[in-house]
Amino acid sequence: MTNEADARADSPVVDVVVPTNRVSPYLESALASVVAQTYANWRLVVVDDGSGRGDELERIVDRVDGARILHRENGGAAAARNTGIADGTGEVVAFLDDDDVWPPGRLEELVRALERDRGAVGAFGDGVDIDDRGVAFDSWHTPQATSAEYLRGAVPIPRITTLAVRRSAFDDAGTFDEAFGLSQDTEFTLRLLRHGRLVSTGTVLVEYRRHERNATAADWRRRHAAGSRAIRVNRADAESRGAAHHVDALRRNARMLDRAYASWSAGRVIGLLKQRKVREAAADVRDSMRLSPRGVLAGAASTLASKLRTRARRPGADA
Repeated sequence: MTNEADARADSPVVDVVVPTNRVSPYLESALASVVAQTYANWRLVVVDDGSGRGDELERIVDRVDGARILHRENGGAAAARNTGIADGTGEVVAFLDDDDVWPPGRLEELVRALERDRGAVGAFGDGVDIDDRGVAFDSWHTPQATSAEYLRGAVPIPRITTLAVRRSAFDDAGTFDEAFGLSQDTEFTLRLLRHGRLVSTGTVLVEYRRHERNATAADWRRRHAAGSRAIRVNRADAESRGAAHHVDALRRNARMLDRAYASWSAGRVIGLLKQRKVREAAADVRDSMRLSPRGVLAGAASTLASKLRTRARRPGADA
């Protein structure tokens, strides 16, 4: 929907793309958060990625005035997002998952950030984690940094759940790689950063719902493999273009990713041992050591220090 009465004549249209392969119990809340935006110049398309329940989805989407639904065979989130991108003509594209919620000022803040920085290819912000009841339990911040800092892993890259991209950027960087399942958003964002800079609003732009069906709940080995592949694909493309500075940055990023996963895995070994999951703990140690011995040592030391601090704070610890 584009609310012509409220939209400024010169304000850019934002295409909101919602991919789904199911009838999410949270979809109505997600769509309602688009309707509640203070920025009125948006168009909404829901892409049914082979849910097999198209009639139910249509009934939900039809409740949003002017919203469109596109049906396609299942091809994954990347293919669904690409279908939504291709269907629109707006100057800006934003992405909403079918279980997340947007604060009312999200689109307005993203558009204003892009208007302030005409050279930026996209804008992003921060988020809060909510549970299946919509109750916030954590938050996260992605700092403003240069593309080089993001590419080499010095700073975590902006999350797709907060991102808005200029349509013109897709002409240069391309759309989502449909060969990816996990980490298709990481691969795209790294590629986008190789073509331009991203600007932060410095504000919370999404309530990210965590539940058992999240892709982020996948086994850490699968997540590491997918993240490594995203970096590797970008590095190969950078090499083919002769972009040595990007190749070097992405090589450093891959080492940092190995170290981070090794550290995290090593840190959970104590918990596994407490649960008497000896084989799983041994497998974590083995696989973590293969990734990064330094990461294992760092993770073990950090976990031990945390345990000692917790024990020291307990009542009667000094008795």
